[in-house]
Amino acid sequence: MRNRHYATRLGSTLTVFTYVSMALLFSSDGASAQNRRSGYKAQAFAPAPVAVPAPQAEAPKQVKLPQIDPASPFGSALASCDKGINEQDSQFGLPGLKGEVKLDRCYRGRQQMVCRFDAVLAEGKSLADEFTRVVEQRYPEVTNLEEICKIDFEALIKDSTETEKFSKRFAAERSEYEARAGCATNVKQSIQDVTLPDLVQAPEVIKSLIDAVDQEVNRVSVVQEQVSGLAAKIDASQKSIAVLQKIHRAMCLKSKPDAEANRSRVSSNM
Repeated sequence: MRNRHYATRLGSTLTVFTYVSMALLFSSDGASAQNRRSGYKAQAFAPAPVAVPAPQAEAPKQVKLPQIDPASPFGSALASCDKGINEQDSQFGLPGLKGEVKLDRCYRGRQQMVCRFDAVLAEGKSLADEFTRVVEQRYPEVTNLEEICKIDFEALIKDSTETEKFSKRFAAERSEYEARAGCATNVKQSIQDVTLPDLVQAPEVIKSLIDAVDQEVNRVSVVQEQVSGLAAKIDASQKSIAVLQKIHRAMCLKSKPDAEANRSRVSSNM
């Protein structure tokens, strides 16, 4: 009886263990199947990768050429550089890897570029020669009323007019310089894309093209820097002159040249 009781308990235990094992096995298979189905579903609905375009080199900005008064000496000099040039002519081009490299339309050949830079250079030197005198008066440096009253009031009026003339001419000269310098930069950038497979020394040739453009810009930029410095001083003088005129009117003892002339005339007649 005792052996039969132990056998019955052992059989029950084995039966329970078998059920538990089968339940765990089915649960594991079900989870695997569910995971596989979830994986398929995620794979099926996963968004396609988006292709990111490679960054491209920024194209040079088109140069906007200024409008200079053709009636002015500077405008006339610039206009002479454009004689014989048809704006409708095709752009200049140089050989490139993917076809002809077009140069900016602001560039109308080296001769015109040199001529325009020469005009800018001449105008810059003319500004320095004609208006440095105003700066040399040192209007911003006066220290007292006596010094102010020693300044001829008519001279203040004249130099005020001179500073206005300078500002107008300098604005035209600077705009032309900046436009031509920008044009030269675009040309150099385009030359970097040039290929010369038929020339053995192609790299040296391309470098010489860029150097030729740089040379024209550099010879003008030196004078342009000087004129820009003069412009800052002219601006300071112009502001000072306006103040000195007000002080002169309000505080200085004005002579009366007309009365003095009449008095001298009367004395001579007597």
